[in-house]
Amino acid sequence: MRIGIFTDAYVPQIGGVSTASQLIKNHLNALGHEAYVITTTEKNTPEEKNVIRIPSLPFFSEKRVGGNFDPKISQEVKELKLDLVHTQTEYGVGLMGKGLAKQQGIPHIHTFHTLYDNWMYGQLGENGFSHFIVRAMNKYLRYFLKNCDEIIVPTPKAKAFVEGYELGKTLTILPTGIELDKFFRAGENHKRRQDLRKEYGIPEDAFSLLYVGRISQEKKIDVVLEHFFPLLRQGEEIYFFIVGSGPKLDEYRHWVDRERLGKYIKLVGSVPIDQVQDYYAVGDVFVCASESETQGLTYIEALATGLPILVYPDPCLDQVFLDGVNGLSFTNAKEFSEAVLNIKNTPDQYQRLSEGAKKYSQKYSVDHFINNLIEIYERHLA
Repeated sequence: MRIGIFTDAYVPQIGGVSTASQLIKNHLNALGHEAYVITTTEKNTPEEKNVIRIPSLPFFSEKRVGGNFDPKISQEVKELKLDLVHTQTEYGVGLMGKGLAKQQGIPHIHTFHTLYDNWMYGQLGENGFSHFIVRAMNKYLRYFLKNCDEIIVPTPKAKAFVEGYELGKTLTILPTGIELDKFFRAGENHKRRQDLRKEYGIPEDAFSLLYVGRISQEKKIDVVLEHFFPLLRQGEEIYFFIVGSGPKLDEYRHWVDRERLGKYIKLVGSVPIDQVQDYYAVGDVFVCASESETQGLTYIEALATGLPILVYPDPCLDQVFLDGVNGLSFTNAKEFSEAVLNIKNTPDQYQRLSEGAKKYSQKYSVDHFINNLIEIYERHLA
């Protein structure tokens, strides 16, 4: 099969869509298929085999949206003679993929990754303007989705969201898999953990929270920081290691500098995508307060590394998080502090949650995901 994966988000960006797109390409090619990624330009990005980058512009929250005005690139994509288009985003490059599928009369599969209502309100707040934008956006999304041959959603939460568009289509729930082995290995690489902790000034035996992902409004890192601050005022020796880039990074850095918390809060920024698993191993607990996820691949990556997760309850985590089995939940600062101290001061509890984390992550193997995806493709090519 010759598959085109059309996405506005791709490595070196850190995030679920970019990770899933590269994973699909690499594993399909390893199985003897021909998979290509058509995506946006990024600064200082080396060339990658079977990746075509088209001109792009900044979008909300430091995302990028592609706009192909180069006839040479259009011709290059047409000459791939694709059997099937798989879009991962609804705008820019995703729209290009939709148009190509229609033009060439080939199947169009789409994965719906983002709950745009939550995401847009996170960017603009809830006001008259944002309500207008969301209404217009939902009208467009319904147009984009209605003619897809099949729509994949990663979780029941995403399925319920898309069902609101009343498309009259059966939606396929298929959680994105991850390459579990490299996260398992990272969790056991104590030397790499020690070296990175030393590099960022975190004592070897200190307790550290961790966040990996986009540094943007909808991820609600500010909520975690607000809950974390009282623990420091109580004299707790706890660190917070934050990995990733995004529009809120500089704001959080200024806040950390202003509050003189640089000793305890480490804003690392972007890291090489092939080293991300090593940075998970720096932490002891993965923490996130986001309510905008459709699946939360970073949660699963953390679990595979052996990190319990400390999360805000959200339906997207119904298949990922089991309270008291692979992590704990919080809804306010008091619950957050109690959960952190519970995990920190109870080694037996920590060990049990860590073992539960690794065990529960195994259901998200990349092999299971790719095999199911191939079945979907073949169904439409039969």
